[in-house]
Formats: sequence, structure tokens, C-alpha cells
Amino acid sequence: MEKRYFKVLVGVMLAAMLVCYATSETQAAGCTEKVDNFLVILDASGSMGDVYKDASKLSLAKETVSNMNQAIPDLKLMGALRTFGVGVRAYQKKTALVYGVTEYTKEGLEGGVAVAKRAGGNSPLCLAIDGASQDLQSTKGDIAVIIVSDGKEMDDAPVEAAKKMKCQYGKRVCIYTIQIGDCKVGKKLLDQVANAGGCGFSVNADDLSSGQGMANFVDAVFCGGERDSDRDGVPDSADKCPDTIAGAKVNKVGCWVVKGINFSTDKAEIRPQDQAGLDEVVVVLKENPTVKVEIQGHTDNMGPEAYNQALSEKRADAVMNYFVEKGIGKDRLSAKGYGMSQPAASNDTREGRFQNRRVQLKPIK
Repeated sequence: MEKRYFKVLVGVMLAAMLVCYATSETQAAGCTEKVDNFLVILDASGSMGDVYKDASKLSLAKETVSNMNQAIPDLKLMGALRTFGVGVRAYQKKTALVYGVTEYTKEGLEGGVAVAKRAGGNSPLCLAIDGASQDLQSTKGDIAVIIVSDGKEMDDAPVEAAKKMKCQYGKRVCIYTIQIGDCKVGKKLLDQVANAGGCGFSVNADDLSSGQGMANFVDAVFCGGERDSDRDGVPDSADKCPDTIAGAKVNKVGCWVVKGINFSTDKAEIRPQDQAGLDEVVVVLKENPTVKVEIQGHTDNMGPEAYNQALSEKRADAVMNYFVEKGIGKDRLSAKGYGMSQPAASNDTREGRFQNRRVQLKPIK
């Protein structure tokens, strides 16, 4: 009886091992390796001790890195993890390399994550990026730098450090930022850091909390085949408007923006030069006759909030009326103004304000 039980147990164990091996091989086979090295920068500064969604931001950051670790296919990579703040011990330097640079293993990276036990100290992300630049000097091939932070309590120094890293490594490096929490100032900074890398992007950890969300992120960072479910040219991991309809022209975050129409300051009239872009949308809507859309009007930040809200509504109405005149049924259209609440670019520059005086389209299921 005991021998029979032992044989059954061995058979089950072997089957489980084969399943694990097959899964691992499938993951690796389905991934065209995009990078040779990656380095994670984990924020363990004081603000990461704040609570977000019933947990400390540091614990959420560690969980995010751990989930990413488990989702990485079996690739031959060099890996590393660097922290900043007082996450390791009270007498730690402002930033420290706690894992690598070494041949990547899931166990090794997980051990590095576990080192960051508490949040404290200031937020010298710039020093961590500079340190990462030094860490990666001995590497060969392409590099992914993944920064996990809330982006709070920082000046512009991290952006300059990211530009310096890009200058040092050129096309070899792409920078990705994962924001923990919902601080708008932090998001703006992390967006700028990612943009400095030229080929990465910024995402919120909330978007990676599902298995599919994390799989999409890992595909985008580590694999050549980036997933693009709505086929708009923007990978799912960076797509803020994931349900774009076929033929729609989108901006860099995958949202359907009417190309060529940016209103003059304080105006809601459609200019003759804007009609070509609107006519392209009419064609798309006629090719997708069951689709309904919300026409969203936006403004820059010049002038009072209430005035801009009314102006954005007038802009949305003007575009809706144009579509109706071109034969699109009014029952398929709705118009809504968002004022200056959702800028697509910085309002600090003339060009940014011009981009914000726009109309955006959202398909409605």
C-alpha cells in the first residue's frame, strides 16, 4: 500500500514539474527578448509610509515589484534593484544597491525587495538615478530602468538625472515609471522622468493590479511584441483609452483626439482649416455605424475655471453640430465640457496651451 502511494505521489510531482516547465518554456517562447539588463529603483522615502487604499505605499510598491518579478518570462537577463530613502536601515546611505547587478533570478530580486522594510527619510530620486547609471556601466546590450515611486516631495533634479542617464547610454536605455498613489504633482514628475528616456512610458500601479495589466506591462518592457488590444498603435500598458475604434487617430496615450482642430484662445468656432480633421472623424463614424461617442471639450488654464467650463461645453457642442450636419445621427452623439481639468500637455508653454484647447472623442459602449 505504501509503495503504491509513493508511486502515485512521485507521478503527481513529476506531472507538476512538467506543467511548470512547459508553462515556463511557453512564456519564454512567446517573448522576443527586448532587453538584456534591467534595474528597478524602489522608493523607500518618508512619503511612502503614507496610507493609500488601506495599505502603506511602500508595501504596495513592494507588492508591485514582486508581481512584476513573477510575471517576467524565463529570459537570460542581468538584474538589479536600488532603493532610496531609509528603507534598509537607519544609518543607510541616501540610496543603496541592494541586489545585483547580477544574473537575474526571481529569488534574488525577491530578496532585494524584502530588504526595504520601512519608509523614511527624504526623496533623493536623482541620486538613485545617478547611482543606477554607475551600476549599469559594466553591462552590455539594452537596458530597462523601472522606477517605482509616488513622485512626491521632489524637485526637477530627477528629470535632469534621467536626461543625463539617457545621454550616457543613448538608445540602449529606456526608462519606465510606475506611480504609487494618485498625487497629481507626483504623476507630472514621473511622466517627465519617463519622457526623458525617450522610449519608455509612465503608468500607475493601479493599472497593473490585475494579472492581465501586469502581463501587458511586462510584455511592453521585456518583450518585443507589445500588446495593443485595440490596435491603435499604443501598447495596452500605456493606453489610457483602451477601447478606440478602428480608424481613429490617437495621441501618445491612445486617446482619440480630433487631429488638426485646436481652438483659438477664448474661441469655440470651427475654423475652415479644422474641417479636414473633423471630416476624417465623420468617415470613421460612418464606417462604424453602431458606435456612439461622447464629444469632450477642453481648454487651457487661461482665465477663471467657471468661464473655461462653459467654453469647453461650447466647443463640444460646436463639434457635435458639425457631425450632425454631415449626416451623423444625433442619437449617437453626446457633448460634455471638461474645462481645464484634464490637460493633455503642460500649460506652462504656448505650445502646451495650444494642445490643450482641443476636442477628444470617447466611444461609448
